[in-house]
Amino acid sequence: MLDIRLTPLARNAWQVFRLLLNEYGVTAFPTYEQLRNYLASVPCGAQASHETVAKTLTMLRLTRWLSLARRRRDARTGRVLGNLYVLHDRPLSPFEAMQIDPEYMSLVSHTLKHANKGIQRVGLAVLEEISRDPSVQTQLLPSHLQVLTLRLQDQSNNNQQSKAVFEEPVFSSPRKAKAQASESESGLKCPETHSLRHPKSARTLNTKALKTLRTDEGLHEVCELSLPTRFNALTPSQQAGARVALLQLGPDVRQAVLNEWATRCRDTHVRNPAGYLFGIIQKALQGHFTVWAAKEPVSESSPNPSSLKPQRPAERNPSVAHAHLDELKGMLRIR
Repeated sequence: MLDIRLTPLARNAWQVFRLLLNEYGVTAFPTYEQLRNYLASVPCGAQASHETVAKTLTMLRLTRWLSLARRRRDARTGRVLGNLYVLHDRPLSPFEAMQIDPEYMSLVSHTLKHANKGIQRVGLAVLEEISRDPSVQTQLLPSHLQVLTLRLQDQSNNNQQSKAVFEEPVFSSPRKAKAQASESESGLKCPETHSLRHPKSARTLNTKALKTLRTDEGLHEVCELSLPTRFNALTPSQQAGARVALLQLGPDVRQAVLNEWATRCRDTHVRNPAGYLFGIIQKALQGHFTVWAAKEPVSESSPNPSSLKPQRPAERNPSVAHAHLDELKGMLRIR
């Protein structure tokens, strides 16, 4: 737990989760009210706020010490009833996290406009880690994670709330935490978005773009993309973050992902377009991207094939990713 990205509260929360595990490495996920007691900063004093709990859980997921592996929904209403969490003895790599947490890239997208400056900083650091992760290119998982992801997939249609997931002992036997319906994530007071509570959005956020964008060699790789009109509706920080994420894909997949996202947003109601785009990018990084909405050319972007999977590793130019990361730092005033 010497990860410099973590706050003392996040370290404390990780230790609380680990101590709550039983001999089989399973526990019911604590509610917000329980976590408020564990995360209080004053001895025998006031409880931690709900926003503090939400920020702490977001930080652990973002830094990949904790993964939201699956949401359990009511088959009739679609309401989230509980969540399956996986607690790690060391942080996963970005690509490993994408295999276990289907909402990981959407979480990264959210942090780029988060009200908390610290979470913004970590979100930016995560984008940089994604751009450097060699597994994003090779799409190869360590054997122990292959076992875990396969077992999670096997359980995807299982409605038993109390069934545990096990994994072979690897790097000090990573433990898993199983969540029951709780106020912290879902249950009787389930938020409309069926996601973690987040602090109130910042009233003001400096999104002033840099006056001049560095024209590093290879920047044309993203500039040549036909950006859908709705892409301009994203915040400048989300646009820059999306460009960094798109650079991790093969050149033949980037445009198809944008076209598919634009078509789905046009034809259906998408509550969080930025998160949805990052989710599609995550699918493409996993090799699971298939075009179904944009089978015909979209009027606001160029034609794309009907079904694409990356057939070769993305030819990433680090200088291009660094240019967009520097742009993000300028927007968020992060040095």
